[in-house]
Amino acid sequence: MAPNEGQPAKASKTQKTVLIGLIVLVVLLVGAYAGMHYTSRPQFCTSCHEIAPQVASWEKGPHKTVECLNCHAAPGNIGYIVRKVSSYKELYLHFTHQVPAQIAWTPHIDACLYCHSGKDSAYPNAKNITLAPGSAPNAPPISHQPMISGNVNCISCHGNVGHASTSTTTQ
Repeated sequence: MAPNEGQPAKASKTQKTVLIGLIVLVVLLVGAYAGMHYTSRPQFCTSCHEIAPQVASWEKGPHKTVECLNCHAAPGNIGYIVRKVSSYKELYLHFTHQVPAQIAWTPHIDACLYCHSGKDSAYPNAKNITLAPGSAPNAPPISHQPMISGNVNCISCHGNVGHASTSTTTQ
């Protein structure tokens, strides 16, 4: 009888290295995923003094139950990841004390349309701009079809809807 017969085969050094590498990769991916979600919370955003006024105005506005990246990123996983990667520029500006006096952002029309066309199941009561005016409780008061077709920026009419202005809390 051979010396190793009836014994389980020992894993080769390569197999052990691959297994350890896969475990490390899974831990890193889970950590990155958790970190991305943790840093997307409004509470994290307020940890920087320069964004605190925007978060305070968001808390008073009609979108106060909508998470930041639902509006500040293109819809979907790719939009989320692209926005998170681009936030490194903001971190750099914060830690090098180069934050501009006016913080500007570009609205993502696709994010508005995703939620307000009934595609986002997380917000079933959101105004659905694809509905005819008055046809349902969540239908808008006027037709938005020209805006949808022309890809008009939602912010041109709804400038303070995500963050309440100082004079009003809704729009």
